[in-house]
Amino acid sequence: MRRLGAVLLILPVLIAGILSGSDLAATQELKFGFTPVLTESEMRVEFEPLMTYLSDAIGQKVTLYIAKNYGDLRTQMEAGTVDIGSFSPFAYVDATRGGKIRIIAQSILEGSATYRGLIVARKDSGLKTVADLEGKRFAFVDPKSASGYVYPRAMLIEKGVTPEKYFKETIFAGGHDKVIAAVLEGKVDAGAIYDGALGVAKAKGMRTEDLVSLVSTDPIPHDAIAVRIGMDEALAKKIQTALVNLDKSEAGRKVISNSKKKLTGHVIAEDSLFDVVRRTAKIAGL
Repeated sequence: MRRLGAVLLILPVLIAGILSGSDLAATQELKFGFTPVLTESEMRVEFEPLMTYLSDAIGQKVTLYIAKNYGDLRTQMEAGTVDIGSFSPFAYVDATRGGKIRIIAQSILEGSATYRGLIVARKDSGLKTVADLEGKRFAFVDPKSASGYVYPRAMLIEKGVTPEKYFKETIFAGGHDKVIAAVLEGKVDAGAIYDGALGVAKAKGMRTEDLVSLVSTDPIPHDAIAVRIGMDEALAKKIQTALVNLDKSEAGRKVISNSKKKLTGHVIAEDSLFDVVRRTAKIAGL
């Protein structure tokens, strides 16, 4: 009888502990990571409003994580320190190889699901085609950047060009804006960027009118938004719904109107959407 009494006394404590654990999980802070497409200060201005919107929409605090480079976001999500990630196309394809993430949505910019990579040079350089780039200095963005490396590399290879042999020097500048700056400042003769980078750079006061586009790549799907494997399915669904409904509320429309990257919304996406990126990466030997 004493033993039964002790169990009855302990049972409410155990139940309370279980409930408090559930409450803790429900209020645990989520981290949303992004590959570094802008400077850190610009990233915060661009994405902090989205964090506020998501926090209110799902009833759980979401904070911004700015990845150190394109590969860092994969590392953080595999470690479980970041819960949601917005990956540039090839960074996403690379991250899926680890089997620790799954796609839930895709970003739409300026009403489009795709964009292109460009190779740009200064107008006064005399460079007009890829054939003019032999023996020149060239800047890529990052080894895991689709528009800033993978697609331009594949395009060059299909034209019979091996970048390692064709250019006098190649560098990874670390950002699309940094590639533009390197070209404008004469540190390199040409560079690879995404098409929207010109508008962003112009808004910052960079003299993009001094640049000319030599060639553009095939269309590239916009960024993939993924969650870590193991996230509660109901929570993942809430995040997905909030992203897809971004343009359907006043708070969400404010995020869109303030976006320098021209974000216009999100759509539900499947992994197969990025098979074209996998095929291009194979051509590029990556």
